[in-house]
Amino acid sequence: MNKKIKVNFEDGRQISVDYKTKAIDAVKLVENDVSDILALNINNEVKNYSYELVSNENIIKFIKLNSQDGYRIYTRTLKMVLYMALTTLYSGADVEFITTIDKDQYFTVNNIDLNEEKISAIKEKMLEIVNNDYPIIKKSVSIEEATILYTASNDADKLEHIDNRLRSNLTMYFCEGLYNYFYGILAPSTGYVKNFDIIPYRDGALLVIPDEDMKLKKKVKDNRLYDTFIEFNKLNKVIGIENVGNLNEKILNNKINTVIQVAEAIHQREMVEMVLDIEKRKNIKMILIAGPSSSGKTTFAQKLGVQLKLTGYNPITISMDNYFVERKDTPLGEDGKYNFECVEALDIELFNSQMRDLIAGKTVELPEFDFVVGTKKYKGNYLTLKEKDILIVEGIHALNPILTEFTPKENKYHIYIAPIATLNLDGYTKVSSSDTRLLRRMVRDYNTRGHSVERTFELWTNVKKGEEKYIFPFVNSVDRIYNSSLIYEPSVMKTFAQPLLLQVERSSPYYGEARRLYEFLNNFLPMETTNIPVDSIIREFIGNGCFFR
Repeated sequence: MNKKIKVNFEDGRQISVDYKTKAIDAVKLVENDVSDILALNINNEVKNYSYELVSNENIIKFIKLNSQDGYRIYTRTLKMVLYMALTTLYSGADVEFITTIDKDQYFTVNNIDLNEEKISAIKEKMLEIVNNDYPIIKKSVSIEEATILYTASNDADKLEHIDNRLRSNLTMYFCEGLYNYFYGILAPSTGYVKNFDIIPYRDGALLVIPDEDMKLKKKVKDNRLYDTFIEFNKLNKVIGIENVGNLNEKILNNKINTVIQVAEAIHQREMVEMVLDIEKRKNIKMILIAGPSSSGKTTFAQKLGVQLKLTGYNPITISMDNYFVERKDTPLGEDGKYNFECVEALDIELFNSQMRDLIAGKTVELPEFDFVVGTKKYKGNYLTLKEKDILIVEGIHALNPILTEFTPKENKYHIYIAPIATLNLDGYTKVSSSDTRLLRRMVRDYNTRGHSVERTFELWTNVKKGEEKYIFPFVNSVDRIYNSSLIYEPSVMKTFAQPLLLQVERSSPYYGEARRLYEFLNNFLPMETTNIPVDSIIREFIGNGCFFR
């Protein structure tokens, strides 16, 4: 077919190319340097360089490191380079990526002590591979062929990470005689990931990813979340679920109810230990709870209240929403609209003074914020703390010390909650904690707030910015970290979220994200939800729970 088609670029440029021209060849007609373009967004879908253009409706955007898709592609490609380096240096080396810590990738290598000498050798080999700029070839192979390839390289166990019953083919990446499966697109060659570092960290090492300006961190701080990841992985091994294939196996063999019971028991045990810790400290009068959006804070706070009552406490909930400054005094954001997310949107002085007075035994009149007129009102809601009374305060800024600087340290107990540790997808990729929360919020907001999926996507970027600015900086200083992950959750969310994701039209700017999440959920078998307890955190999002949502 001798046909010309139009290609449009995000900045308004337009060119004409032959039918079935590779996307990268079209890009090279308008861009002299493509070394920082990791992949392409074509009509709101992420495509690799070899995608063939066949329509006049093409709109091409460049995917670089300064985007979520760019970060994912850069990170995956670095993992491929690390795999190549390890395979070359240490025959049979089995790398396991444990988790993401501040956007860097924490990993261990089974049977290898990652001392500074070995880490230096690995980094040197990786730099050699990057400098040689080897092409990375994407191929679709049958499951039978993949099995033969992995068996020949003594890596047959890698297929356990993937549930092969759900597919007849597997997308694999080949480079310089080596091959591996990665969930998602990689860069076209090893030369695209020039900037990285590897540093010793705990029992393994951190693969350090550059920021959007291609700069590396000068110093990596230790992270309190580490122990949570390790504990989660240990418990997964006890349950017998370390990856998606194991989870699907439990569902197929009708053993998922035991998994539900154990996962919920883990949550319950952690909460009991937390209450015992609070009781042991004796002087705690205020529990402050914060976590990113859709972590399960509402259910957690109510379940915590029940446990506190069992030990003789009388929990009293204080809503930080009642401490907003007057609407006229609310700071404005960059868009000129009221910024209700920043800490300055709260009446810091009032909150501080009232919490101090309550803990000192004084009586205060609590405010009630009228969101219609934008002002605090006082309706005679007086409070005096008695001996066994304990305050529970939940909010985005609850961990920020500026809000309770008048309250003695021995009277406060800080808790951070989030679905921190998650399931393994392919040995190199964990289920994203952020994706877990996004799916939770999508389902909940559609059912309880009437929000469309697109509205959830629209809000999500600013929500995450607020979390990074107002919550994450205080995690290392908390008294307790509560992991609200449930190992069986993706199979639950498949049933509830996939129909919603199908509502996003191809013309939507969020179509690519909707499709990515839909395809992610395709890795999991659906499961029956009847036996999920009514007090489970996941009920906050899918409904039919016993607590206020």
